[in-house]
Amino acid sequence: MLHKVHDISCEHLLITGVTGYIGFKTLTIALERGYRVRAIVRSERNINELKDRSTTIAQSLDQKQLQFVVISNFLEKDAIFKSLEGITVIIHLASPLAIETSDYDVGIVKPAISMVTTVLEAATRVTSIHRVILTSSCVTLIPFEWNINPDSERLYIADDVNTSVTGPFTTAMEAYWASKALARVATKAFVNHARPKFDFVNLLPSVVIGPDDRLDADPTATVDSLLQGTRAAVLAPALTSSLNSSFPYVGTPVHVVDVARAHIDAVDAGLVPGNSEYILSSDTPNGVVWDRDVQDACRKFFPAEVASKILPLEGSLTAIRWRLSAGQTEETFGWQFTGFEETVRQLLSQYLRLEERSRK
Repeated sequence: MLHKVHDISCEHLLITGVTGYIGFKTLTIALERGYRVRAIVRSERNINELKDRSTTIAQSLDQKQLQFVVISNFLEKDAIFKSLEGITVIIHLASPLAIETSDYDVGIVKPAISMVTTVLEAATRVTSIHRVILTSSCVTLIPFEWNINPDSERLYIADDVNTSVTGPFTTAMEAYWASKALARVATKAFVNHARPKFDFVNLLPSVVIGPDDRLDADPTATVDSLLQGTRAAVLAPALTSSLNSSFPYVGTPVHVVDVARAHIDAVDAGLVPGNSEYILSSDTPNGVVWDRDVQDACRKFFPAEVASKILPLEGSLTAIRWRLSAGQTEETFGWQFTGFEETVRQLLSQYLRLEERSRK
């Protein structure tokens, strides 16, 4: 069924987390589509880095389509509220990372909840805001303990919620897992209690991979710049065992571009209903097997690099099977997720470009 054409000229977006992997791509897509954007950064240095890494960002800033607001402490009283004048939609991507800390509750869990509730509370005071879009995670569907004894036959849907969130937490990852679930629960509880004039959309990405656009315009970028965190672990089967993860990964990839465009598509209330949640994951319901599927893509798309050992295929990443349902997402948004084979082809292409640069 056709929906009414969305008038982007009526919208003014506020986006947080724009210096990050997903946030950077979300910002550039919003600008390319013609949205006016106010972006939150932590410092003036962030602004200069973003301008250097994207001509779209630099030109949009010159043309007044984009403006930046520097907020060094997101949780400072009224800091976010003061940046919301005239805003119609908030896209909140910023979130604490799973970093090691002496107190997981104080360092990871409470900040994640506070960041979400701070945004929601500020939005209730601004009459122009009609929607808040939040980046949640597929890890909110299941408890951390699931990884030890996974239910690999059950099909998980967006209505599932991890309720095993009380702690005490023994690792940063376990605390992060709980923090995302608690922030998601807090969002729904806030809306049910406060009855704001705006609605919300929770987006639940799985394992986000794909090329990092921030590196394309950075002359100092190296393969080490790309091989960070998740991307390093996923590319281990193509490269060396030095990149092997200390823990297995669920076999549920999603292309970073799909995650970013879902955030911008969700601005359109005529397309995406409010007070709703959507799984963002490709190759559902059965997912991928990292070692097999990464190495198959290497052999298919880069046989010469495999033969010459530029892609030595010596690492490994154990896959846990996790069945997710993304059918409702594709039906609502009207597009299909980029398949893993194409996602890893693009990621490997960027790796090879950076690797070749290092040899010159």
